[in-house]
Amino acid sequence: MTRTEANIVLFSITLCWASSYIFVKNLPADLSPVAYMTMTSGLAFLILTIVFVARIRELKGRVLWRSAVLAVIICFNLVLERLGVSRIPASTASFVASLTIVFVPLILLLLQKKPTKNNVLGIPFILAGLVLTSGIHRGAPLEAGVLYMVGACIFMAVYVIVVDGFSKQDDPLLLSMGQMLWVTVIAFLLWCLEEPRTFWALSYTNEMLASIFLLAFFARAYAYIMLMYGQRYANPISVTVIASTEPVVTMALVLLIPDTFGQTEAFTASKLLGGLLIVIGAICAGTSFLDNPHWLSKVRLGHPKDRGVMAP
Repeated sequence: MTRTEANIVLFSITLCWASSYIFVKNLPADLSPVAYMTMTSGLAFLILTIVFVARIRELKGRVLWRSAVLAVIICFNLVLERLGVSRIPASTASFVASLTIVFVPLILLLLQKKPTKNNVLGIPFILAGLVLTSGIHRGAPLEAGVLYMVGACIFMAVYVIVVDGFSKQDDPLLLSMGQMLWVTVIAFLLWCLEEPRTFWALSYTNEMLASIFLLAFFARAYAYIMLMYGQRYANPISVTVIASTEPVVTMALVLLIPDTFGQTEAFTASKLLGGLLIVIGAICAGTSFLDNPHWLSKVRLGHPKDRGVMAP
């Protein structure tokens, strides 16, 4: 996979996760996070099993246990995300989730891995854009939904870093399948404790079933496989830089796609400026002109180093 191909794959994941906030908002408010996890991850595992049935027998040993570690981390992320999205607008949830761009470098620093000069330049632009687009301003009380989303992106940062190591040593497809299996098992056990009737306690609607299927297919089955394949050719900061454009995509989608009540979110000049700053920051952090002054000339000449995998 070339650098351009890896970037396209990672951006496609951003599109999936950006749109997922809209479909999560279409779920019933009384649908618990563990029920949501059970249904989306279980359906995702079923889809992967049908498509890759010949690979199921390889899901064992180290891959199975590593996928269990990923499942535990992502369970915390999904629970907090579901609690957050249900309490704040979809665009605000997406903006707060992009704070992963801050937590990943901080965790890497603790692991004695320094960000590049371009990362250091681009991250403040992204943060400034997030402040403008989030609608959060000085003196305003923090909503519980925002705090839940901050917790979710901390676990997502940990997840990205752990996946970076696992995906370079084991088959990304098997890791994804194992992760979906473990998430389903963990979530279902928690759901049984919360509501023993589980599936029979829900009231099903066409909107709910459609949202669950779309989330399972795109935001679970497709997105997590592509994330693990993409991370074989990208470092954690590169992944989060591309993911930081998620609020811009979400902002565009919520203007075009109404929720189940036929309502769309309002567009403001501050959101436009914030989106522009996020894009500028992503471009700065995702390139290498500060660390490599001859980067632009090499790209124009098709330098072989720029046709391979992403630089660490």
